[in-house]
Amino acid sequence: MILVAGENVIDLVPAPGGQLRPTCGGGPANIAVALARRGVPTALVGAVGGDHFGRRVWRRHIAAGVRRDWILRTDRPSTLGLAVVSEDGSAAYDYWTAGTADFAWEHRALPAPDPAVVDLIHFGSLAAYLEPSARAIEHWINRARRAVPISFDPNIRLSAMGDRAKVLERTERLVGLATLVRVSERDLAQLYPGTAVDEIARKWLEAGPELVVVTLGDAGSVAFHRNHVTQMTAPAVDLVDSIGAGDAFTSGLLGWLTSAGWMRLDRLPAWGNRSVVAAALRYASQLAAQACTVPGAP
Repeated sequence: MILVAGENVIDLVPAPGGQLRPTCGGGPANIAVALARRGVPTALVGAVGGDHFGRRVWRRHIAAGVRRDWILRTDRPSTLGLAVVSEDGSAAYDYWTAGTADFAWEHRALPAPDPAVVDLIHFGSLAAYLEPSARAIEHWINRARRAVPISFDPNIRLSAMGDRAKVLERTERLVGLATLVRVSERDLAQLYPGTAVDEIARKWLEAGPELVVVTLGDAGSVAFHRNHVTQMTAPAVDLVDSIGAGDAFTSGLLGWLTSAGWMRLDRLPAWGNRSVVAAALRYASQLAAQACTVPGAP
């Protein structure tokens, strides 16, 4: 089973006529839903609000088959994100997070990472940066990484996360706790303006991860390992928008490595095999491409 820790977000996505269409999103929630829909046992560690949107989020997880043992149902409102889609299909966001359900993690009982049951823990996005959830998640991950692999997707949103220097400091600390990191080229440009992707990836590898995967939009993706650098092209599609594409990629990457039997601490040497990583990238790229053909998160 894969444990995914983080937030649900209601994305307000532009619709015809100047209207806004609310859709269920949030990076960690999207990843959990995508994994569960493909039959990968997955549980979300997070919270949902007590409003109409929260009930809609809950139904989404039921329909997808996401395990809800560690989703806390609260009376708080749901987190909202306004997506502004540019001509190239990319999206920028404004968020409403104050007092919402997704970051109220004080005194929560988080699941024990029993390697007989849990294949890996994935975390990232807003819940890894906004207090008090950020502190709770970091402490949990720091303990869990001794038992199971850890995946981290920063999913940088400076409009909600705050000062770039502080976000960078926290990102580098969390990278050091991870076994695998998936990050977008756009995220890296926000954190390290003017610095080459390969320079950043190699710096991160030195901090501890076994694999750093960078998605490059329609240019594909590239994986950095101490033994190799593996590139993968992106399938050509009729682009609608890129909302949820990175999450779809991450779900494909994690799902393939887990289903193939390579997501275990004692099998990490297989990631040094270029063909193993290439197969994971190829599958993840196909899922990301499919996500770009529908409006909002799939």
